[in-house]
Amino acid sequence: MENFIQNTVQSQKVFYRYFRKKGFKRFLKENILETDGSNEVKAKSIALGVFVGLTPLWGFHTVIIIFLASFFKLNKALSYMSTQVSFPAFIPFIIFLSMLLGAPFAGGVTNFENQTLDTSLVKNNLIQYVIGSLILAIVSSLVLGLVSYFIFQQAHSKAKEEK
Repeated sequence: MENFIQNTVQSQKVFYRYFRKKGFKRFLKENILETDGSNEVKAKSIALGVFVGLTPLWGFHTVIIIFLASFFKLNKALSYMSTQVSFPAFIPFIIFLSMLLGAPFAGGVTNFENQTLDTSLVKNNLIQYVIGSLILAIVSSLVLGLVSYFIFQQAHSKAKEEK
């Protein structure tokens, strides 16, 4: 297990090094806008990546997204990049939103006053967290997939006008 976690962290370091080396504009142009595939495939890749990135399968996102992107014949790089919505700075917010969204469906109400957002809170309300994270993943992937589709459509029509 320790080896698996180390490999996952290493793969994220490689991605960030690659991203930093190219710069944001060049990375965006070469790896997203000018890649093969339709705008629909790109949007589906982003939606799948966001969905997997927000599920409570911490540590397995890389393996799962590569398998699913290959299975559904989607853009693997774009899908992997989209799973990075769950990078460490956002994890407390993701957990909080998941707990908040899962409360009405799990039959409980979590009072966040005088509580710390840590693993014991999640362990005590595991069903609520899992249901909430799946709701958050579905809604976020649908919204970001649709938004990215319209952005790709706009960029595509602009590129046609320039030619």
